[in-house]
Amino acid sequence: MKLLVIDDNKDLTEAIYDSLDSSEIECKMINDGKAGLDEILNGKGKYNLILLDIAMPNFSGMDILRKLKNEDLLRSENIVIFTASSITDRDIDDFVASGAKGVLKKPVSLDDLTELIEKYRNE
Repeated sequence: MKLLVIDDNKDLTEAIYDSLDSSEIECKMINDGKAGLDEILNGKGKYNLILLDIAMPNFSGMDILRKLKNEDLLRSENIVIFTASSITDRDIDDFVASGAKGVLKKPVSLDDLTELIEKYRNE
């Protein structure tokens, strides 16, 4: 299982990494939107699951989703929007219709995160 988390909150990404460190999950944490997009583009299909924060400075998760949608790559990746921001239901519907697999709202419990990871473990 390979998990990519793109979120500018270093405390959060470290907490996720630490909580999954002893499991059989290979985690990569990226705290910058542009670097996250580059990782997705360079590793097409490499990750079973990508958790993507929407509200990041400079290059947001929305920018990443738009870029992937424009290049017709959004459907080919298991991207779950991972956000505490006030994303609208319409935004969620638009991104799910475009290929995002869903939304995981912060704060998230370890149980909810583990359940999501198990869902995509064999994808």
